[in-house]
Amino acid sequence: MTKHEAVKAYFEPKVEELAGTLLNFNFSPEAPDSISLITNYSDKVRKKYITGDVQKEYGFSIIIVKPYSSEQDDLNLEAMNFAQAFMDWMDEQNEKKEYPDMGGNCTVEKMENLQNMPNLPGVNYEQGLARYMIQARVIYTERKTKA
Repeated sequence: MTKHEAVKAYFEPKVEELAGTLLNFNFSPEAPDSISLITNYSDKVRKKYITGDVQKEYGFSIIIVKPYSSEQDDLNLEAMNFAQAFMDWMDEQNEKKEYPDMGGNCTVEKMENLQNMPNLPGVNYEQGLARYMIQARVIYTERKTKA
C-alpha cells in the first residue's frame, strides 16, 4: 500500500460517518458536503540519522465544501464549526496516537494540524458553496531496510 493509499484509507471511515459520501482524492468537486484529500507533498525528508533511518513528512489538505449564505443566518457559522470539529477530531487522533498505517518499516510520530482554524479559501456565490481548508501533515520515521 502506498502512503497515498494509507492516508486516504485512514480518513475514509470518518468522512463516510460525517458526510455519508466517499473521500475524494486530489480533486474537490463543487458539491455540497463533499470532503476531499489534496496531497501537498510526500516523503519530504526532515532528518537523516546515522543508522540510515530517515524522518519524513506527508503533507496534505482536507477540503470541505459546505453551503454558503449571504444572509444574516448561522449557516456559515455552522459550516465553520463543522470544519473545526474535523480539525478537533484529528487532534484527538494524535493524542490517542491513532495514525495512518504508513507501512511496515515506518513509525508514525505524530499527525498535526498546521493551523488553529480552517481557512476559507473560496466562495462560489453562484452555487452558494464555500470551501473550508485544513492543512495538516503526518510525521514518521522510515527505518532503513536490512540488505
